[in-house]
Amino acid sequence: MIRLRQFLVLVAAISFVSAQDARVATSAPVKNYSVSFFSDAGYHRMRVKGGTADLQDRDQVRVEEMTLTLFSGEADRRVESVLIAPVAILNPENELVRGPEAVRLVRDDLELYGEDWSYDHRAREIHLRRGAHIIFNTSLADYLK
Repeated sequence: MIRLRQFLVLVAAISFVSAQDARVATSAPVKNYSVSFFSDAGYHRMRVKGGTADLQDRDQVRVEEMTLTLFSGEADRRVESVLIAPVAILNPENELVRGPEAVRLVRDDLELYGEDWSYDHRAREIHLRRGAHIIFNTSLADYLK
């Protein structure tokens, strides 16, 4: 009877643990952090990498030396843009990233620099609140159509 009770307690504990949130939290900074987001078809849409990440608050992950790579979300895995920032705060649930310091966005057709920024992946919008600079790597006539 005792073994059956222990077994039932073990099964209940395993069920409870597996029903919990799959996101990881830790009190120590994580080195070489990386998290990917995928399309419904299973292709990369976005990957966030960092030298370190503070996972104490799973909804506001602080990432140092962040590189955010935006993919096409298709089978070609084409890289559309790359954002680089010394510090970023990632909200994985809402696919939002922001930072108080500088950011650099690199695409084939332009480079964008600024400070106090935010990026909404679902809307595919970046907002710069200070010091925005754009360098076009293509003719402006292409943008004015």
